[in-house]
Amino acid sequence: MNDTTHKEAYVRDVLIPGMVARGQLAFTEPVPAGVKTLLKSVEVKPLVTNGFMLTIPFVVTVVLEREGSAQGKEAQEPETLHLIVKITPDCNKEMYESCQFETLFENEMVAYTEIIPALGKAELYPRYYHCERKPAEALMVMSDFSFSGWKMAPMVVNLPMDYIMLAVTELGRFHGECYGLKVAHRPQFDSMIAKFKESRYAADITDHTWKAVMTVAPMRAIKALKESRFKGLVPADYLEKLARLFQDPWEHAKGKVKPREPLAVICHGDYLRNNMAFRYADAKNPARPTQVMMFDFQTLRYASPMIDYAAFLANSTGYAEREHHFDTIFRTYHGALVQTVATVVGVPEPADLPPYFSYESFHRELAEYYSYGFNIASAFLMILHEPMEISFTENIFTEEESVADAWKRGGEPLDRELAAMVYEMYRLHSQYGLDPV
Repeated sequence: MNDTTHKEAYVRDVLIPGMVARGQLAFTEPVPAGVKTLLKSVEVKPLVTNGFMLTIPFVVTVVLEREGSAQGKEAQEPETLHLIVKITPDCNKEMYESCQFETLFENEMVAYTEIIPALGKAELYPRYYHCERKPAEALMVMSDFSFSGWKMAPMVVNLPMDYIMLAVTELGRFHGECYGLKVAHRPQFDSMIAKFKESRYAADITDHTWKAVMTVAPMRAIKALKESRFKGLVPADYLEKLARLFQDPWEHAKGKVKPREPLAVICHGDYLRNNMAFRYADAKNPARPTQVMMFDFQTLRYASPMIDYAAFLANSTGYAEREHHFDTIFRTYHGALVQTVATVVGVPEPADLPPYFSYESFHRELAEYYSYGFNIASAFLMILHEPMEISFTENIFTEEESVADAWKRGGEPLDRELAAMVYEMYRLHSQYGLDPV
């Protein structure tokens, strides 16, 4: 029995029947006294996705029926529940701990059971049902939002402007709600963030192959810039400083995710195209998205809001849009954020907020944190541009093969994107007189 088949059987024969028996899965309307909720049927299928997934997701269809304890079967119609169950892949203890699956699932449970209810916008997120964490396996049960009209963007990278503007507006609203909680309900806010655990950079990286790839990736970007249309626009000494900054990309990222006041806030932590879904004015026309929803809060953290914004910009947008709309995109994000904060804390206008909420304050923060998004993109975009097989039980490539692959995966389209990001960093740093940070 392979990994997927074994997990399907567990979901079908153990997980779902247990949740029904415990009342975690129930009819939308209350069941009358003396009437039991029974599991009529359950169907489990692997979820097919065109995005990168660290866990193994399943689409689960549950049909419930009612039965009276004394009167026999009731006449009401059965009810169907549509769920997503995501489970960690089979992997050895070292890999499980290296991926920090225990922490990932614990953080997400905090998000759905404490943070989202406190924000009072539960309808804007998937419904949470259940989480299990075992020594070497974890799972979570959520609603399947596709049955409410939500779909992931059809493009994996280089989102069009309609998608980008919706995504940054929603990110601004989310950050604004969290700032409102921080300002208006500080004890509750502090209690929440005390439960967060760093899910990616808490320890030193132990996978030497991945560390080698991470180190090569920024060097590829610098090389790409030197061979691009930007080659005469970025001074050589800046590129030398950038190369020194990314001699250890892991340490750079560890430093960036540490909270810095006063702008530190609750962050999604992985706000990329893979973790958002869209609704459309016309379900058959994905060119016209009208709403966006974020999900998958496993990398939740308390940090600069720019770790979310910069990661999204670097990994889910392309320079074809950013070249002409960089400032518009950022102003849209910042405007949504400060308007939300002003509404939550009850001040007449965003201008009445403390000075650290100003556009200039946030823009300088972007200049200091865009390198965080670039750091992730330089190593991750190659997998999105040119997908590759990933194993949690064995090394597919040797370290030498992985490094060679990292220099060329994604080809010229990726080289152009990486070169543009280096140029954008230079322009942001130059505006504030900063060396690469």
